[in-house]
Amino acid sequence: MKKLTIIVLVGAVLAFAVNLLIDAGLFYRVQESGGLQCQKITGIEGAEDIAPLSDGGAIASSLNRHGSAPGALYYLNGSDKPQRLAGDYPDAFFPHGIDVWQQEGETWIYVVNHRPQEDSIDVFRFNRAQMRLEYQPALSRAVGNNINDISVIDKTHWLLTRDHRWKGFAGRVEDYLRLPLSSVLLADEAGLHTLIDGLHFANGIYYSRARGRLYVAETTRGAVSSWAWQPNEAAPVLLGRFSGLHGVDNILPDGQGMLVASHPQLLKLAAYQKDAQARSPSMVWRLTTGAQGEIDQASMLYQSHGEALAAVSVAAPVGGKVMMGSVFDDGLLLCGEQ
Repeated sequence: MKKLTIIVLVGAVLAFAVNLLIDAGLFYRVQESGGLQCQKITGIEGAEDIAPLSDGGAIASSLNRHGSAPGALYYLNGSDKPQRLAGDYPDAFFPHGIDVWQQEGETWIYVVNHRPQEDSIDVFRFNRAQMRLEYQPALSRAVGNNINDISVIDKTHWLLTRDHRWKGFAGRVEDYLRLPLSSVLLADEAGLHTLIDGLHFANGIYYSRARGRLYVAETTRGAVSSWAWQPNEAAPVLLGRFSGLHGVDNILPDGQGMLVASHPQLLKLAAYQKDAQARSPSMVWRLTTGAQGEIDQASMLYQSHGEALAAVSVAAPVGGKVMMGSVFDDGLLLCGEQ
């Protein structure tokens, strides 16, 4: 009986390990494919997230994650060289996810900033006439640790993803054991509130104000979950999870559905994080929704070994094309239909 128990336990561990490696993309064969023709745009480092603007341009967060210097925000306009925006940056500025709020001709930029002590949401007014950022300390606030992305509901109400419960080694344990310990937070005048818990590495987030639908990329689950929720409701209702998407990252609407960038081989992404000479492959999906707003279909737009741009973390609709940025690589890809 004891021998049988040991065999069962060993078998369960091996099954878990194989399943973990499958989900991490170890056995996935990346192919150069997709229906997009792309050109490389240089002049920006580590454009992890991109927020489209109503004028056809976009704002990108930029940080050299293989170095230690602070980052910046850039204005993107098609194939033009990215323009670093001058402005009143905080002393410690290490940007990650971003979103914008545009109303009555004004543009406000919300940035997840990984400060040394704890993360903050730093808010800027974008002075378009002077191409300058005006820091808004009254709107900015500390938000704890492990904040990844932001989706703005309105000027003072935001949704945030917290991708891990713990930092450091314990956070890596969350990843490798695929523990559902991440969450979505609601930030309002009263503080921070946990809106959704029990997620697997909550990463990109998109909230459709018009439809009252919330979409969350769960990276280590390779899925995007769909939720019905209005700001005056206490708890979102799960509509479903669309899986098989491999290491999903940022999500953005594009008029035909949603674009989500993903990392098909998470082990190579981890290696690239440590070594700038390594390459990490990339994928971009277009997701469409059903009658209730749940994701019901995915079509692949782009897949690459990462030679042109490694570790694509965002695909944004900009000027009728798709602009891709990377969490670790330099430059952008501007892609259109062939």
